Amino acid sequence: MANLIANPRKWRNKALVLATEATYALDAAPTGLLNWIEARNVSLTPMDVDRAERNIDLPYMGTSGSVVVSTWAKLAFDIAIAPSGVVGTAPKWGALLMACGLAETVTLATSVEYNLVSNVFSSATAYMVIDGTLHKLLGMRGEVKAKMSAKGLPMLSFAFDACYVTPVTGAMPTVDRAGWMLEEAINSVNTGPANIGGVPLSFSEFDWALGNKIARMDNPGPQREILITDRKPTASITVLAPDLATFNPFALNDSGATLDLTAMHGTVAGKKIKTEMKVRITGVEYSQIEEMVGYKLTLEPLPVDGNDEIALTCL
Repeated sequence: MANLIANPRKWRNKALVLATEATYALDAAPTGLLNWIEARNVSLTPMDVDRAERNIDLPYMGTSGSVVVSTWAKLAFDIAIAPSGVVGTAPKWGALLMACGLAETVTLATSVEYNLVSNVFSSATAYMVIDGTLHKLLGMRGEVKAKMSAKGLPMLSFAFDACYVTPVTGAMPTVDRAGWMLEEAINSVNTGPANIGGVPLSFSEFDWALGNKIARMDNPGPQREILITDRKPTASITVLAPDLATFNPFALNDSGATLDLTAMHGTVAGKKIKTEMKVRITGVEYSQIEEMVGYKLTLEPLPVDGNDEIALTCL
């Protein structure tokens, strides 16, 4: 007996392209030559529905079913953090941050900054091709998390919601991988200390998340949109513990002081990424780093002047 599917589609054969939308949910038509994303660990929920239960009282047991009231899509993936390689040139992943509530500021031959905003959010269109099937995701907005682990790679993890578009047959795009630089390992050569309150500290783990609150509006009007309605960032860092006279996290926790945190990864111009935060230490645990005493610090990123609790700069 012949197989039902002579040539099963391969999950491995997929491509993601993404571009910033000029108008919300208006197809930005990303292409493989200009907008390919070097994604890892891709997860696609092509149809994610909201339902209203019918709740009919029947003379027997059994469900009365539900009605689909809204249809959306979800897309999640990771990328490695590696700037463009040219000072003042935006990295290929800039559009991803912009769709998570950050604004991009390019200063030619100097820097590319990503700063938080509280209104006028960007959005993105993504095309996800999975071995012959094209999924279009419009009006994408979402959440981003970062992870930096010693002897590992610097990573950003994205999770987006989008307006649903019916999948269609689609050819695999021709992609141009130019502009995606080889990421640099997190180690003593490539990565500087984390400075907390002006004290340089060796770290083994540094994580943060924007904590965006996402809403999916589908109202008469029409008014259909993925919304970022608030954010509550979180962060933690595990540092090698110096003596208390040098760095006393217990006293800093008790004081409630808001501290500047900065960390620089990369040593070559065009491949440096600086993370800046305004944080309070809200928890201290002992940890071990290669059997040496460390602190795992729970951090609370807080705005001081507004939209300044987390910032990234490519240098």
